[in-house]
Amino acid sequence: MPKALRLYGSAIALAAMLLLASPVLAQFGENVGSLFGRVVDEQGGALPGVSTTLSGVGAPQTQVTNPRGEYRFVNLTPGRYSVVHALAGFTTVTHENVIVNLGRTTEITDTLKLSSVAAAVTVTGVEPLLDTRKTTIGAQITQEELQTIPTARDPWVMLQSVPGIMMDRMNVAGSESGQQSVFTSKGSSGGSFTVDGINFTDLTALGASAGYYDFDTFQEIQVITGGADPSISGDGAHINMLTKRGTNEVHGSSRVNVVSDHFEWTNVPDEAKTQSVGVGAGNLITSVQEYGAEAGGPVIKDHLWLWGAYGRNQIDLLAAGTRTDKTTLENFNAKLNAQPFPSNSVDIYYQRSDKLKFGRGAGISRSQETTTNQTTPANVWKVQDAQVFSSNFFGTVQYNGEDGNFTLTPQGGLEQQIFFDANSTAHNSYYFLDSRRPQRQVKGDLSFFFNTGNLGHELKVGFGHLYTQGDSIFGWGGDGSPIGDSGPLAAKTQAFKNATCSDEVDCVAITRDSGLRAEATYWNAFIGDTMTWDRLTINVGVRWDKQYGKNLPRFTAGNATFPEALPDINYPGDAERQFTWEDWQPRAGITYAIGQNRNTLVKASYARYTGTLGTGTVGLTNPLGYPSYIYYAWTDANTDNLAQPGEIDLSRLYYARYVDPDNPGDTSSPSRFDPNLSAPQTDEFVFGIDHELFPNLAVGVAYTHREFDNFVFEEQYFDVATGHIYTPTDFELAGTLSNTDESTFDPDPIAYAEPYYKLTDAALEAFGTPRGFFYSNRPDYSQTFNGVDFTITKRLSNRWMMRGWFSYNNHKQQVGPNGCSDPTNVQSTSYGQLCRDGNYVATRSLGSGSKGSVFLNSRWQFNINGMYQLPWNFNFAASFLGRQGYPLNYFRRANAGDGLSRDVMVTPSDDARYDNLYELDIRIQKVVPIFGTGSLTISADMFNVANANTVLQRYNRLRRSETNQIKEVQSPRVIRFGARVSF
Repeated sequence: MPKALRLYGSAIALAAMLLLASPVLAQFGENVGSLFGRVVDEQGGALPGVSTTLSGVGAPQTQVTNPRGEYRFVNLTPGRYSVVHALAGFTTVTHENVIVNLGRTTEITDTLKLSSVAAAVTVTGVEPLLDTRKTTIGAQITQEELQTIPTARDPWVMLQSVPGIMMDRMNVAGSESGQQSVFTSKGSSGGSFTVDGINFTDLTALGASAGYYDFDTFQEIQVITGGADPSISGDGAHINMLTKRGTNEVHGSSRVNVVSDHFEWTNVPDEAKTQSVGVGAGNLITSVQEYGAEAGGPVIKDHLWLWGAYGRNQIDLLAAGTRTDKTTLENFNAKLNAQPFPSNSVDIYYQRSDKLKFGRGAGISRSQETTTNQTTPANVWKVQDAQVFSSNFFGTVQYNGEDGNFTLTPQGGLEQQIFFDANSTAHNSYYFLDSRRPQRQVKGDLSFFFNTGNLGHELKVGFGHLYTQGDSIFGWGGDGSPIGDSGPLAAKTQAFKNATCSDEVDCVAITRDSGLRAEATYWNAFIGDTMTWDRLTINVGVRWDKQYGKNLPRFTAGNATFPEALPDINYPGDAERQFTWEDWQPRAGITYAIGQNRNTLVKASYARYTGTLGTGTVGLTNPLGYPSYIYYAWTDANTDNLAQPGEIDLSRLYYARYVDPDNPGDTSSPSRFDPNLSAPQTDEFVFGIDHELFPNLAVGVAYTHREFDNFVFEEQYFDVATGHIYTPTDFELAGTLSNTDESTFDPDPIAYAEPYYKLTDAALEAFGTPRGFFYSNRPDYSQTFNGVDFTITKRLSNRWMMRGWFSYNNHKQQVGPNGCSDPTNVQSTSYGQLCRDGNYVATRSLGSGSKGSVFLNSRWQFNINGMYQLPWNFNFAASFLGRQGYPLNYFRRANAGDGLSRDVMVTPSDDARYDNLYELDIRIQKVVPIFGTGSLTISADMFNVANANTVLQRYNRLRRSETNQIKEVQSPRVIRFGARVSF
C-alpha cells in the first residue's frame, strides 16, 4: 500500500477511535471561525519554521509554520485579530485587522523579506471575501450590519435579508416582533436555530425557535440555506447566532429604542373603510420600548473573562380589528470564558428568557376575549471545552440543556364556552395550553490536519446525542357542572353557526382535552474531508442520523357533562417504538479558483438531507395527542349562541376526530403508523460562481435544484377495525363547485369549476366513515424546486458597505394517480393545492398572529441594504425589499353527505395573487465621541417610507358575507428614535 494511502487510512482510523472513545464530542464550527495562512519569501517560496502569534479576542496563541509554510488557528471567536510573523534573518511582519467570521475560514498570505538587521513591517491586508473551503450558500450578517441597518431587531426579520427565504409577515419597526414568523427556504419549511452551538430549535413545533432573544447580544449571525457541509442536518434554513463575550479590553454598550404612535401615520385602504368586517386602523404600533445593556472584560487578563447582558422589549400593538396585543420580552445572558493553559479553553454560558404576551392571536376573526395570554419562560445553559492537542489536532466537547415552558390562557377565562358566529368569528373564550419542552444534548468533534504529497487534508469527525420531551395539555373552556335540559353551559363545548358541519346546519363539538406526552431521541455522526491542492478544493463527507420516539403514559379526564360521549382516558403509552428513522446522507462539494489573483471561484455541491422527527409527529397516533371532537347537530333554541344539552341532538352525529364514537374510551388510537415509515428526503444540487470585483466587493450567482420526496402523508384515511387503508377507488365524484352556482351572496371574485368527491356507498357500507389516519410515505407525490440567486457583498471600507440579492424561485409539485387518497383538492394544514399536478407549492402559515390566510410562494424577490459614512460622523443607512404578491387561495366548504367535511381549494395557487409588496426603511445617525473609546450614537429610523398599504390577507372562504374583504394590511409609516452609549 502506498505511504500516502496508509497515512490517510491511519488518520481516519485515529479520528474514528477518538470519536468513539469520547461520546460527548460536539460538532465543530457552529459558534467559531478559523484562520488559515501561508508565509512566503520574496520569490513566493514557502517559509517553514516561522513563529506566528495571533492576538485579539481572548489570549494570544502561537504556532510555527509547517514545511509548506502554513499555519492555522481554529476555534476562534469571530472578531478582529492581529498576526505577527518572526523568523531569524527576515523582517518581522505584523498583519493587522484580520477579520474572522462565524463559520468561515479566513485565508491570508504574508511575505517576509530577507534582512541583515532587525526590522519590523506593519501591513493592513485585505482578506478575500471568497472562502475557497466552503460550498455552503446563505448569508453572513456582521456586527456592522446588525447595528447600522434599520430593522425591527429580531432574528426573524433578519431572515428576510437572506436569498431564497420567504416570510409569512411584514415586520415594520417591531409590529410583529412579539411573535415568531413562519418562513420557507428554497422550498423547505422552517429551519433550525443555534445559539453558541446550543440547539434552540423547538422539537415540539418544528421550524420554530424554543425561545426569544436579546438582539444586542449578537456578535454575528450566519444563515446557511444549502451546501455540502456534513455537520448540517435537515434541509431548512440554519440560523446560527453567536453571542458576545468578554475580552482583555473592557467593553460594553447600553441602548434605548422607542416607537410611539405620535410618530405613526395611517394607511387604511379606502376599500377597507366601508367593508362589513372592519380592520380598524390596520396593524398599528401603540408603543415599542426597547432598552438594555451589555458589558464584558477580563477577570484575569489572558486567562479569565466575563460578559453579561440584560434586555427588555415592550411591544404594544393595535391589531387589525382594533384588538390589543401587548408583549414583554425579557432576556438575561451571562458568559464565562477561561483559558487555564495555552492549549485549552472553556466556555460556560447561561440564558434566561421569558415572554409575557397579552392578546396573542389578535385579529378580525378573534374577539378580544378569545385572544390568549402567553408565558414562555426558558432557562438555557452550556459547558464547552476546546483542546489543542497539537498544531494539527484539535477537538471540542459540549454539554447543554434547556428547560422551557409554554402556556396559553384565553382572556375570556376557562369557564366560558366558546362559540363561532355566522362570520366564523370566535367569542367568549378560546383554547388553553400548558406545554413543557425540556431537552439535553451532548456533542463534539475532532479536526485533524495532514498532508499527502501536495494534497492537504482537513479531516473532521463529529458525534451528537439529543433527548427531548413534549409534555402538553390542550383543550377548550367550559364550566363542567352537572346540568339538566335547562341547565347552564355544556362543558368543553364549541358551538358553530353555519361554520363547520356544513353551510346549512349549525353544530356543536363536544370535546375532551388532549394530553400529549411524547419523547424523541436523536443520534448523529459525520465525517468529512476538505482536500486542497493549489487552486482546487474538494469536500467529501457523509452524515448518519438515527431518530425515534414514543408516546408516554398520561391520564386525561373526560367531558364532565357528556361522559358517555367522551369518558376518562388512562393511556398506557407505547410499549415500544412504532418506527425508527435511520439514514446515511452523502455530501460532496468542489471549488476552483480562477485568475491570476484567484479572485473568481467556481463551485458545485451535492447533498442529501433527511427530515427531522418532532414529538408532534410521534404523537400523531396518540389518542390524547389532539383534543377529541364529536360533532352533533345543534339548534340554538334560546338564540344565546351557546350550546345547552337540550339543544344538542346526540342522535345526529356529523363526524368525529381523534376518537372512535363507537368506543370513545378506547386507549388505542384510531390511527396507525406504517411500520416502514421513513424520513422525508431532499436531494440538492448547487452550482455557482463568485467573483471579487475589487478588494472588499464580491458578486455571485448560484443555481439551486432540489427534489423532495418521501413526505409523511397525513391525509390517508384508515379503518382501525378492519385495517383498511382508503384509496382513490373508495371515492367517487360528488359534484362540481362553480362560481355560477346559485348563491345569495355577492358574486365570487374569481371564476372556477372544481370537482369534489365523496365515499362510495360500498365503502361506507363496508368500513363506515373514517375515524383515523394511516401515516405512511406519500405515494405518487414529489416536489421540485429550482432557484437562482444573484448576490453582491461590499465589506465596510472606504466609508460604505452593502449587501444585496435578487432571487427567482420555482417550486412545483408532481401528483400521480395515488397521490391523494381522497381526490378532492382540499386546503391542507401545510401545503395548499394538494391534488393538483404541476401546481405551484404554496406553504400555508399556521403560526401565531392570525396568518392562516397567508400562503408563501413568490417567484421573485429581492433585498438590498447598505450604509454610507457621511462627514461630521453622520451615517446614512437603508434597506429596500420587494417580492411578488403571495397567492390568494380561495376555498369553499363542501359536505357531500359521507360524514367528511372538506374545505375545497377552487383555484390553482397562481391564478390569483395579492399585489406585489415593497418596503423601504431608512436611518440617519450621528456618532458623538464622549470619552476615550466611548461614543454616543443618536439615530432616527423611518420604516415604510412610502407608507404603502399593500393588502396582506383577505377572507379567502367563498360564499360568506365577509368573502374577499380585507383582513390585514401592511403596517403604516412610523419613526423610531434610538440612543446608544458604547465603550
